[in-house]
Amino acid sequence: MIKTEFFDSAVKLGFYGSESGSLFGKKDYVRKYWEDFSIKDLLKPVIIEILTRKEKIRITDFGCGSGEAYELITHISSIERPSIKDFLLSADEIEFYLGLDISKEMIKQGTEIYKQKKNIRFTEADLSKEYPFLEEKPFDIYMSTYSSPSHLTSDELKNLIEKVLRHSSGKTYLVLDLFGKYSPEWPCYWADSKEELLPYNMLWLQLPAKLENDNVESYFVKYWDGKSITCLINQTAEKQGKNVKIKIKDRSLFTGRHIDTGFFNHHPLPLRYQVNRLFDREYEGKINELFTDFTFLENYTTEFPEVWERLNSYQTSWNIAVSLCGALIDNNNAMIKELIETTEEVLAEELKMLTWLFRNQQRFPVDNFWASIMGPQLACVLRNLELNLPDGLGCGHGLFCIVEIE
Repeated sequence: MIKTEFFDSAVKLGFYGSESGSLFGKKDYVRKYWEDFSIKDLLKPVIIEILTRKEKIRITDFGCGSGEAYELITHISSIERPSIKDFLLSADEIEFYLGLDISKEMIKQGTEIYKQKKNIRFTEADLSKEYPFLEEKPFDIYMSTYSSPSHLTSDELKNLIEKVLRHSSGKTYLVLDLFGKYSPEWPCYWADSKEELLPYNMLWLQLPAKLENDNVESYFVKYWDGKSITCLINQTAEKQGKNVKIKIKDRSLFTGRHIDTGFFNHHPLPLRYQVNRLFDREYEGKINELFTDFTFLENYTTEFPEVWERLNSYQTSWNIAVSLCGALIDNNNAMIKELIETTEEVLAEELKMLTWLFRNQQRFPVDNFWASIMGPQLACVLRNLELNLPDGLGCGHGLFCIVEIE
């Protein structure tokens, strides 16, 4: 079902190590300051709720890599002062972390990284047919990150969910991170397809080199929309006699891995790269390359009106924020005034904040104001616009789903 050599090779080449952020690669700045941040923001209420009931938390990580979820969940900002507690969930508050992955190299790397921690164990497992977590006591969080459950077919994911529902006890959480079906990266997949699994590739790992689309090796994954995953979870829970509450959010609508490659939509846009430049405190983002242009999706407006409305609404807000920064750079006061006064209140407040920052840059004695202050703040505004979108439809690179099980 999944060609593990893709991931084994990526581990050996260093793509899955603990490297710091950069403009390219698996753990670029968008991954660190946008995607990781968004996931941690969504997980924070879950951790807070569990800690009101328990002193320690048990976690099993589906498709763990070398400890993806462990790193995320132990680096969520604390609601207390940092002098009291650095992170919301400390390593000492994790009773047991069980990482499961099909890749031998991932398991080997994770085991080596955390060999000093007795409460962490990595186990090789094919979750389409193996469920080692059933041999352990119930967990508080059964989770996945970065689309790992999309390697399963609908039936295989249903079986995994059934196993979780049976194994869980008391109030428990299931976290599913899936590929979104309606991402602007792959409109070729929007229409209903007879194929359960569809191609995906890691061509983005080759950036910034010139991309060659010929002979690109692919593996197959399942792309999900909000309605389909909600239906699957509800039907499975009903059969198991469990009550569930589901929260779904779209992640990385315009900053997905294949936005820049254009491999699936034939309309490459350097959006992820330019947002990486915004987050990098040594580079100035290129405003003109930050504008989104998804007019090529207008052919889908009739068949997918809700999807187009969501993407177009976000696109409008995104471009307004970018336009304001361009107007600030050009000292176009008339445009600045118009954008602020004609924009809905929530976004208008963000525009006012950006304007204040730019006009008070003398208060920030840094080497490069745009790279150090203005760029990162614009990136955060674009990210927060996404976080504030309504429930997920499957419009992003990722579809993040939190299931509360009673």
